[in-house]
Amino acid sequence: MTFLTAEFLLSTSIILYMIAALAALVLLKNQKLCALLSSLICIVASLFGLAAAFKQLLFENTTMALRLWQSNIPFLDVILSMDALSAFFVLCLSILTLCVSIYSIGYMKHYYGIRNVGLFYFLYAGFIVSMFLVFTAGNAVIFFVVWEIMAVVSYFLVSFESDEPETQRAGILYIVMTHIGTAFLLIAFMLMFRYTGSFDFSISSSALPENIRDIMFVLFLVGFGTKAGIIPFHIWLPYAHPAAPSNISALMSGIMIKTAIYGLLRFVFIYLGVETTWWGIAILVIGMVSAVLGVAYAYIEQNIKRMLAYSSIENMGIIFIGIGVSFMAFSEGLELVGALALTAALLHTVNHTLFKGSLFLCAGSVHYAVHSKNMEDMGGLIKRMPITALFFLGGALSVSAMVPFNGFISEWLTYQSIFAGIIPGQAAENILLVFAVAALALSGALAAACFIKLFGISFLGLARSEQAASANEVPLSMSLGSGILTALCLLSGIFPLYALGLINRVVLQLANRPILDQLQGNIFFLYSPLEIHGNAISPQIIVLTLVIIAAGALFIERIIFGKEKRREFGTWDCGYEALNPRMQYSAAAFSKPIRVVFKMMFRSSRDLKIKGPLTYHPDAMEYSVTTESLFEKYVYDPVSRMVTAFSRKAKFMIQTGSVHTYLLYIFITTLILMFYNRVIG
Repeated sequence: MTFLTAEFLLSTSIILYMIAALAALVLLKNQKLCALLSSLICIVASLFGLAAAFKQLLFENTTMALRLWQSNIPFLDVILSMDALSAFFVLCLSILTLCVSIYSIGYMKHYYGIRNVGLFYFLYAGFIVSMFLVFTAGNAVIFFVVWEIMAVVSYFLVSFESDEPETQRAGILYIVMTHIGTAFLLIAFMLMFRYTGSFDFSISSSALPENIRDIMFVLFLVGFGTKAGIIPFHIWLPYAHPAAPSNISALMSGIMIKTAIYGLLRFVFIYLGVETTWWGIAILVIGMVSAVLGVAYAYIEQNIKRMLAYSSIENMGIIFIGIGVSFMAFSEGLELVGALALTAALLHTVNHTLFKGSLFLCAGSVHYAVHSKNMEDMGGLIKRMPITALFFLGGALSVSAMVPFNGFISEWLTYQSIFAGIIPGQAAENILLVFAVAALALSGALAAACFIKLFGISFLGLARSEQAASANEVPLSMSLGSGILTALCLLSGIFPLYALGLINRVVLQLANRPILDQLQGNIFFLYSPLEIHGNAISPQIIVLTLVIIAAGALFIERIIFGKEKRREFGTWDCGYEALNPRMQYSAAAFSKPIRVVFKMMFRSSRDLKIKGPLTYHPDAMEYSVTTESLFEKYVYDPVSRMVTAFSRKAKFMIQTGSVHTYLLYIFITTLILMFYNRVIG
C-alpha cells in the first residue's frame, strides 16, 4: 500500500515540519496557540519519521530514493536517499524530536510575552528539517547546502535570548567555528569533483590518488570534528549549549553534533574507504584526548548546562574511540573486531542521544523552576521537584555507565572491541590500545564523580537560595518529555538486543559483516563476543539480583529490628542552633581534588575578599576560584588577535572607496581564474 512506503512516510514527515513552521508564522500574535499547535504538528511529524526509519531498517533491503525537485542546472536536483545508515540517524532524530516537542509545550510558557515564540517555532521546525535533509541528502551539493542551513538556523536559536551579552558572544563564536569547519568540507567536496567529476557520493572513489585521499580525510576530520565539538575544535560547544534554550540544547547535544558522526561514516568510511591504519590512529587519539579532557573540564564546572556541554565532548570522544578502533581493525583486515567497534560506536551514539537529551531537558526544568544555572544556587530540589530529580538521576546513571542503564552496554562493548584488537605482532598499535583502555576507564571514573557532584549539590541537602526553597515541580508536559527519554535509557539497557538488532543492519551495510550473530545470547543474556572468556553480562540478571538483595535486606531489617523502637536524634551541629546551607559542601570544594591533580591544565586562581575587620569574626567572606582554558588562551586567542590585526591593516588597502581599484581587483581575479582553468583544469 502506498501510505506504508518509506518514501511516503519520510516525505509526510518533512511536509508536516514545514507546516509547523508556517503555522508558527501565521499564529505569531497568539503565542499560546502557536506553541501548542506547532508542538503538536512536530510530534505527529516525528512519529512519521520514526515509522519511516523503522520501515527502512526492518523491512527494506534497498536504498530509498525520493526526488523532491528536478532542476535544469547540473547537480541541483533535490534527491533524498535513505539507506540503513541514514535511517539509523533519522531514527535518533525522530525519537529526540518527539520528546523535545512534548517538553516544549510547557517549557515555552516562560517565554510568553517576553520573546517571539512564533519566530522560535519557525526556527525550531526549520532546524529539524535541515537535520532531516542532512541525513538523507542524495549528493554532496545538497548535503552542503542543507548543512549550511542547519548551521545558520541553529545560530539564530543559540542567539534566541539575544539581549544577554554571554548569548551574543556564544552565538558569534558558534557561527565562526561552524563556518571554519564548513570551509574544510567545501574544499573536500571540490577535490571530490575535481578527481571524479561528480558530487554523487555513491560513485566509487577509486579515481582518487592516495595523497588526495589522505588530504580529503584530514579535511573531513577537521570539518566534521568541528561540528562534533572534539578537542581541540571544541571551544564553541561549552558556550553555545548553555546559551541556547534548554529544548534547543537537547537537540544540539543529542543529535546535531551527531551529524558529524554521520558525515565521517558517510564520506570517509563509505566513500573514501578505510585502507590506511593512520586514519584510525588519528581518530582514536583525538577520541582519547576528548574523552579525558572533556570530562575533566566538566568536573570543575558549576554551571549545570555548561557541565553537560563538556560531558558531550567526553561522550563524542568515546564514540571517536570506537570509530578509531574500527578504522584500525578494518585497515588491518580484522573485520570482526572492526564490526564490533563500529557497533559499539553506533550504540553509544543512540545512547548519548537518549541520556543527554534527558539530562538537558531536566536541566531546563531546574532552570525553569529555580531561574539559575549555577549549582551553588540550588540544593534540596529532590524535595521540591521529586519527579524531575528521579528522571535526572536516571540520566545521570546512564551517562555514568551504571548497570542496568544503556550507557554501560555501549561502553562495555567499546572495551571489548579494544581488547579484541590487541593481537601479537603489532607492538605500537597494542600500546596505543592499552592507553585507549586507560583513557576510557579514567573518563568513566571522572564521569561518575562528575554526576555525583551534579546530582548531590543540586538535588540533595538544604536549599542554597530562596529560589531553590520556593521551587515547584514543572508542568506535566516537561516531565513527560524528559521521562520518556529516561525510560528508554533504562529499557535499552535491560533489553539491548533490540537496539543492536537495528544497528546490525547498519553494520551490515557499512562493513558487509553482521555482528549480531557473533554475539552469544538472547533476550535475557547479553553476549560473550569474539571467543573472549569471562566477559559475558546479563543486565536482566543483574537487575534481578539487585532487587533480591534489596528485598532480602529489607526483610532481614524488619525481622531483626522491626520490634525495636526507632529513636531519632538531630544531627550534630557543632554547637550551632541549627544547620544552614553555608555548612554544606560547595561545588567548588567538591571539584578541588581534580583541580589540584590537573593544575597544569586548569591554571586555577583563588580570590578571597574579606569585609569588615581582619579578625576571627569578619562581617563577610567571599571566596572564588577561576580557571582558564589553555586552548583559548594559547591557541585561539593569539590567532584571533592576529586575524583582527591583519584585517584592520588590510581594510585600508582593500576598502579604498575607489571604483577603479575595485575594477582592478576583479580584472586580476579573472586572469588568475583563467590561468588556473587553462593550466590545471
